[in-house]
Amino acid sequence: MRYPREIIEEVRLQNDIVEVISQYVPLKQKGGSYFGLCPFHNEKTPSFSVNSEKQFYYCFGCGAAGNVFGFLMEMENCDFPEALKKLADRAHVSLPEPEKSAQAMVAEQLKARLFEIHTVAGRFYHDILQSDEGAAARSYMKERKLKPNITRKFGLGFAPERRNVLLEHLKEKGYSINDMLQSGLVIENKDKNGYHDRFRGRLMFPIFDPQGRVVGFGGRIMGKGEPKYLNSPETILFSKSRNLYGLNFAKAARKKELILVEGYMDMISLYQAGFHNVVAALGTAFNQEHARTLKKFAEDIILLYDSDEAGTNAALRAIPVLTSNGFRVRVTQVPDGKDPDDFIKENGALAFSKLLINAVHYISFEIACIRRNYNLDNPEHKVRFATEAADILSKLDNAIERNVYASEVSRMTGVEEGAIRSEIDKRVKKVDDAFQKEAEKRRQMNQKASSVGGHREKGLMEAQRSILYFSASEQKVYEKLVSVLDKEDFTEDLYYRVFQTIGQLWGEVGNVFPAELVSYFENTAEQKPVTEVFAIQLPAQSKEDLQKAMNEAVKLLKRTKIDKLTATATTVEELQGLVEAKRMLDSLYITI
Repeated sequence: MRYPREIIEEVRLQNDIVEVISQYVPLKQKGGSYFGLCPFHNEKTPSFSVNSEKQFYYCFGCGAAGNVFGFLMEMENCDFPEALKKLADRAHVSLPEPEKSAQAMVAEQLKARLFEIHTVAGRFYHDILQSDEGAAARSYMKERKLKPNITRKFGLGFAPERRNVLLEHLKEKGYSINDMLQSGLVIENKDKNGYHDRFRGRLMFPIFDPQGRVVGFGGRIMGKGEPKYLNSPETILFSKSRNLYGLNFAKAARKKELILVEGYMDMISLYQAGFHNVVAALGTAFNQEHARTLKKFAEDIILLYDSDEAGTNAALRAIPVLTSNGFRVRVTQVPDGKDPDDFIKENGALAFSKLLINAVHYISFEIACIRRNYNLDNPEHKVRFATEAADILSKLDNAIERNVYASEVSRMTGVEEGAIRSEIDKRVKKVDDAFQKEAEKRRQMNQKASSVGGHREKGLMEAQRSILYFSASEQKVYEKLVSVLDKEDFTEDLYYRVFQTIGQLWGEVGNVFPAELVSYFENTAEQKPVTEVFAIQLPAQSKEDLQKAMNEAVKLLKRTKIDKLTATATTVEELQGLVEAKRMLDSLYITI
């Protein structure tokens, strides 16, 4: 799909990158940049920077980089046209009808067929549930006190034991084996002599995307066998690391607070009891992608995991994921080790609503969890508990919250409140100091890595980045460089295309703005090295420094080209020409 360049730039200008990223990642201003925990890799010290002036982001830890389009493409797992549309909608910019490439049309048609296959499969499983083959599954649902209207609403079904019953049904509907395989509902036999259904002998839970379309299934075994729950595999429609069960129903509830539970039945039981703002992870640990998905729909989360050790540990792991993505988090647990489904059946919806009302701030939950590890009558334990609590409280951004909980820890331990606050303040200062130092250290390491002796390829990459940086800084510098460089001087085709685009921007726009330049490269794999040109390159200190750096970079590229041609030369004439080129290179010096 292709949109006019003017429309792309208008959408970018209407979406400040700091504002957009702040919807996903809490940012703190440090000088002219904003920093936060990188959403693309796990880290404790923030190294993810957002440059407000140049409108790009760069992570000094993992190297993730791009402009506002690239960020949304990574966060939402979408392509450039989808990111453009989302940002256009956000800024109320009208987009013209795009021209679709043949490849885009093929991909779009495949997705449409896979959505159809999942819809057909969901209806098939639901019909089987009502038949004699579904008797055991219906008995299980009756035992779990699921009402018929809930069974219909959630589209529950049953996959019979027969080996290829869904496969044959889909064949009758006209779908190809290739489409069935791409849906993940049919898999190839181990001996490669045929195909069979992925799900057999299981109660089936259709998994919907936020738009209410079936994108996958979860199946609970009805007899003996492992695994107890089986999910659809990763497909172009479904990822268990991004999808959440029941999100389509929670979205319809239009509440900014969501209840997060562990499993399918917990989610359905709560919904049946009248709590419609509930979602569940799909048999995998709650992760950054889950949090980013939820961020579109909620601001507050009540964590409701089982109260056993496994559930408590899962909640403790989920808390930092949620808080790092800007959620306000409270935690509640069902007493006596019961799961939410059992509790509601035994005590009713009113008693459950009281559990939600009494949910505690996640800090109180974390402190209560570590409290269990210590005997506060023991002085040594008292010190260790207070120290560990200070570590937890130092992670709070709000100073008032830190003081409130410091008072609570002081009351629990008898340790002077001022001493606890002092420990917290030391930790906060240490983190803030490390924050900027680490970012600067990584930036310098990235910049200098290519100049280490013996790393010729890295030196070539740095030379090309320098040329691009200088070319984008001043038009007269670009004009000098374009007069002496040609395509063959660049070892990376991408960098030559960037060089051409810089020239195009100077000619058409009259300036080169980093974020606009990055927009010319719609693939995130290309956006990253383009952004790096501006993220890790230091400007020259003076005109003389600029000339020196520029000449060194040009000569390195041209010398490398001559050396390569020399190694492959086959005639005396070629060699003589290369000797002359090298002589001319030695006398070359660009001035500005």
